[in-house]
Amino acid sequence: MASVYEKRGTWYLRYKDERGRWTARASSALTKTEARRLAEDFERKAERIRLGLEPAMIATGDQTVGDIVRWWLESVWVGRPSYPKAKSAISAHILKAPFATKRPQDVTPAEIEHYLEAKQRIPGKKGKPLGAQSLNHLREFMRRAFKAAIGERMIPGPNPIDSVRRWVVPKRLPDFLRFHEVPLVLAAVPLKWRDLFATAIYAGLRKGELFGLRKTDVDLEIGVIMVKRSYNRVTTKGKRSDAIPIAAELRPYMEHALRVSPSDLAFPREDGSMYAETTQLEMVLRRALRKAGLAIGYGHKCRKPGCGYVEAAADPGLRQCPRHKKNRKLWVTSVVRSIRFHDLRHTTGSLLTMRGANTRFVQRIMRHSDPRMTERYTHLDPAYLHGEMDALMRFQPATAAPQSDEPPAVAATAGVPSTRAAERESASFVTRLLPEPPEGASGPLNGLTSSVGIPDVSVGAGYRARTGDIQLGNTPREHRARSLGVARRRKRAISLQV
Repeated sequence: MASVYEKRGTWYLRYKDERGRWTARASSALTKTEARRLAEDFERKAERIRLGLEPAMIATGDQTVGDIVRWWLESVWVGRPSYPKAKSAISAHILKAPFATKRPQDVTPAEIEHYLEAKQRIPGKKGKPLGAQSLNHLREFMRRAFKAAIGERMIPGPNPIDSVRRWVVPKRLPDFLRFHEVPLVLAAVPLKWRDLFATAIYAGLRKGELFGLRKTDVDLEIGVIMVKRSYNRVTTKGKRSDAIPIAAELRPYMEHALRVSPSDLAFPREDGSMYAETTQLEMVLRRALRKAGLAIGYGHKCRKPGCGYVEAAADPGLRQCPRHKKNRKLWVTSVVRSIRFHDLRHTTGSLLTMRGANTRFVQRIMRHSDPRMTERYTHLDPAYLHGEMDALMRFQPATAAPQSDEPPAVAATAGVPSTRAAERESASFVTRLLPEPPEGASGPLNGLTSSVGIPDVSVGAGYRARTGDIQLGNTPREHRARSLGVARRRKRAISLQV
């Protein structure tokens, strides 16, 4: 009979496993009732395995969390594009965690979450703590490893990593090159990198697609670039091949790159081999920004060993280090935007959008299957927004302000004589419903002015007006007509009696 007990805020499940032995394991249950249900489920599943109704799980023995993660990394994740980064992160953080030597059933989600939270506070080997995105990557590696192990029946479920929270990643302010910065940066980029950077800006190719581009993928006669591989992989990130048109500004750069290349690659090393994935093109881009004079500030540093004094300023003027008695000048360096090489792809989408290209065309050039992803790569420069707002009323004629301080209704009747206004006010509501006199009549009905613009008013049988309103009765046309009719009927009756 399964049972549960609580220890240091954690509910433990005690039941007979598939071998018929009593075992205890920690759970993520928050209440005793929930823990009891989990224990009964585990015991029922173990009993079905003993009876042969379900396949038996692989005996884990003394396998630890570290063993499970290593197995997943070398058996499941090997060969993936992110394998080198995953292996480095797992070796540096997960395999050195305190719970890496424990069995998977003995590790609680709270223990894993506390460990990752500490990684966010304590500086690591690089002198700074891990960010929220790095913590989510570690969590995802462990979640995938546990999921694969549960699928292979190496460990029982459920997956404890599902209860570990995700960290909120702050949204980074997008950055890209503006219109006037593109020619300045290309002129400042070294000649060996200029063709590659031009292709990244004018075609929107990724870093791996540029390094893996072959000469046979470029057709200058037709004017297209076939993007169908990334590095040495036979496919791109989107798992498909696409044809990108070669812009007129890009053609001379492509012709030069294909002419000077010593191998079948479009942008190879000097010996013709492919660049490594760790090539830091960001440093090349930021040096080009400094050379082009696109600095956002200046940093003044003291280069004396052990000093480390740094002063930020808006000008490059020479300054003295305040920590030394002798006149020791500070070293001046320009500070540029922390722009990435991948931001050149953002530059392509943003400049196309601000040039008036529609979203479907930008999505086609960026090779996105979802237009919502294209919106992440299209940004609008504040100067462009100001120009569009200024152009909103550029061709509209100026409207003169009203000269009178009176309301429009008062100003419209200012020229009407007071007698006519008084006559309109004295007319009753029923009188205003009277129709216009028929064609050929001498004047208004009964000498009263009827209202104009009432479409549902019609003339009745000569002595009444039909309004179409059930709340209004028949309106008398003239009192004299009724009196004359009564007199005639009386005279006719008298004549008949005589």
